[in-house]
Amino acid sequence: MMLPTPQLMVIHQPRQAAEYSSILEKTGARVHAVTNFEEANELLSFIHPDLIILSANMPEGDGRLYCQQIRATVQHPRPVLVLLHPSTDVNERINAFRYGADDVLQDPIDKNELAIRVLAHLRRRQEEFSHPLTLMPGPNLIRRMLEQLLVSDKAWSAMSIDLNKIRVYNETYGDLAGDQLIKALGAILVDIADDTDFVGHIEADDFLMTTKPEEAELKAERICQQFDKISTRFYPKGDIERGYLISTGRGGIRRRVPLISVAIGIIHSAQRRFQSFVDVLTSARDARYMAKQRLDSAWIVGKPQDDARASKRSLDINATEEHISRILVVEPDGAMACLLQETLALEGYIVEVTSSADDALAMAKYEPHPDLILLESNLSERQMDGWTLCQVLKSDEELSKIWVVMATSHPDQSKALEAGADLYLPKPFDMPNLLSEVSLLLRSRLA
Repeated sequence: MMLPTPQLMVIHQPRQAAEYSSILEKTGARVHAVTNFEEANELLSFIHPDLIILSANMPEGDGRLYCQQIRATVQHPRPVLVLLHPSTDVNERINAFRYGADDVLQDPIDKNELAIRVLAHLRRRQEEFSHPLTLMPGPNLIRRMLEQLLVSDKAWSAMSIDLNKIRVYNETYGDLAGDQLIKALGAILVDIADDTDFVGHIEADDFLMTTKPEEAELKAERICQQFDKISTRFYPKGDIERGYLISTGRGGIRRRVPLISVAIGIIHSAQRRFQSFVDVLTSARDARYMAKQRLDSAWIVGKPQDDARASKRSLDINATEEHISRILVVEPDGAMACLLQETLALEGYIVEVTSSADDALAMAKYEPHPDLILLESNLSERQMDGWTLCQVLKSDEELSKIWVVMATSHPDQSKALEAGADLYLPKPFDMPNLLSEVSLLLRSRLA
């Protein structure tokens, strides 16, 4: 797996700067040699070196004071400061640490020793910038990698990768179990990456991978397949057989949540000119959000920014100007049915009401179908009850897309979800909570 090329700066008099740069370039780093502090300041304005090697005695000033200046002015993450000091007096060299140097070496120094010490500092810096959970490159190294790709003349692709429904998984099984799942995803990414790929861990379950454009989609598919293959090991057998988790919200509201899956958004450098590493991350995440609309593991190649904005704008127009959501209330209590109808109508919905499951099924089949059915489980024994109606709706390929909110006082809270309901709402319910949940469901279908 590839890592960002280390950036070094050598500040010394011309002959020594050239000698030290020559040996340090053999470590694989990119070395910028300057011969005075003014040149160094200009260079620092547009590069972010990992390490600066500077002489304590420069014609225009004290290198120790320049260490102080860097510490005071360079934003985090600041470079490691290695001061080369000509004195053999231990006290003088110790005093140099008080000015802010991270290491003080004899000047002149054996070139091999310098190279080894620099590599040791870079190794420690890489460890410091690694994510503590997966030990993969963290945000700072990701930024450096993307910045180097942005100025490269090679084509590249970036993949934004995360897990769907990880919050519910953590709530159900605990954060430690969730961490193991995140580590498993990281291991899959490292396994699939080759020597020219980069993989970083931004935070939580958020990963970034860069690769060759011609390999991006194939690797995204392999990530999805491998994760789906191993993810079942992270659930009890009963949850696997049931096929979903149960999320509990405020007021006892329960909803079915799909099992963990992977969402991947892919962007290519050939799509457009990206302005910064933040632009790359944002664009890849936008594509990933589209992939998250799928219930299973999925990847999507993002559109150019203008096309994406046009699609979003078109969707907003359709949602706000053309579509008014339709709700069917199935409620045997006349007073409650009237209250629900008036309240939902005031929210701008088209509302129909019935107390019969048979009538409700017939009304659901009419075109246009309702977007959501608010269903009481306890209906007349002479006809189909609410549980059966829910099962019938969800077993019909065309009607299964209708949201079903089961409102019931039945003590078995999981029965509604097992019947196929998308949401369980215990009675008596809080009307603001009901309106909020209905709005969330309807908005998600439009998105």
